[in-house]
Amino acid sequence: MRIGFSSCRRRARILDEQGLGLMEVIVATVIVTVAVLGLAYTIGSGRGLVNRYEAARMGLSAAQRRMEILSVTDPGSPEVQVGFTQGPQPVLIDGREICKESWTVTGYDDPANGINPGEADLKLVTVAVTWGAATGAETLQLTQLLRN
Repeated sequence: MRIGFSSCRRRARILDEQGLGLMEVIVATVIVTVAVLGLAYTIGSGRGLVNRYEAARMGLSAAQRRMEILSVTDPGSPEVQVGFTQGPQPVLIDGREICKESWTVTGYDDPANGINPGEADLKLVTVAVTWGAATGAETLQLTQLLRN
């Protein structure tokens, strides 16, 4: 009898250890699904940030470009005379509107030089660039002093 009892025990142990149960497969599937969804969300958020900073870099580049153009423009040109305002006008890259730029020129009195107090002896040029109207507009302003 002892021989028969141990063989039943061995058979029961073998039956208990065969493969995965349905509950284990369901739990594993839920864990993998949650992990994949989390990864997909992270990738999507990262891509959104990259797109946002791409637009900001292009806006900064447009503002720097316009400021460089104005800083080397002939001082007698109407574009850099006190009181001049331009824009907003679109900035196109590869035929696509990236942002809108505008600039103003105002008089600025340098208090440190003491020449003609209260009179503008410099020009303050302000370039403003706006982008991202669909997702909430963002604006960047650069200012620079130019000689009269």
